Amino acid sequence: DNIPIPAFKATMKTSVPMEYIISAILDGDNHEKFMKSSHVIESEFVGPVLDDTTFIYQMLDLPIISDRHYITKNFIDIVIPNTHYRLNWMINDSLNQSIFSDLIKEKNTKHNTPIFMKDGVGSWELQLLEDNITLVSYIVLTNPGGWIPNQIVSYVNQSLGPETVLMMVKEGKKRYNNQR
Repeated sequence: DNIPIPAFKATMKTSVPMEYIISAILDGDNHEKFMKSSHVIESEFVGPVLDDTTFIYQMLDLPIISDRHYITKNFIDIVIPNTHYRLNWMINDSLNQSIFSDLIKEKNTKHNTPIFMKDGVGSWELQLLEDNITLVSYIVLTNPGGWIPNQIVSYVNQSLGPETVLMMVKEGKKRYNNQR
């Protein structure tokens, strides 16, 4: 409620099998290897795995504005097994500060005190359609923190959202081709 930044959704259909795209999305230890144009320079699983919940730290080296880093809490909703999944994430500052305060201090030192993002939610939704077509959607709403006009935040989300989907599908396709 009362958030001046709009949520953004990017969607595409692809013939890449769903499980390979899911594999790329869930590969939090390697996002920096195939998400270069999203400015991810460090990505790793951190902390405990709690009831199918994971935590991922990511560092973004951004052009023009100050760098950002964050920790997401990640969980999966199985809507229909083998057919429809939601891979959800959220940035919860109070949870991050209570569990990861030492890690945040360490990463601040390592990366020259980037802005630590405090609020955000998102979801990957993958659904198997007819003829083995996968519908891939990425929904994101983040507050990058710092002083950035809302119009710039909206513009960045509109450009990075589709690019992020394309990179995940491309990595999924690469994984699929390597299995054949």
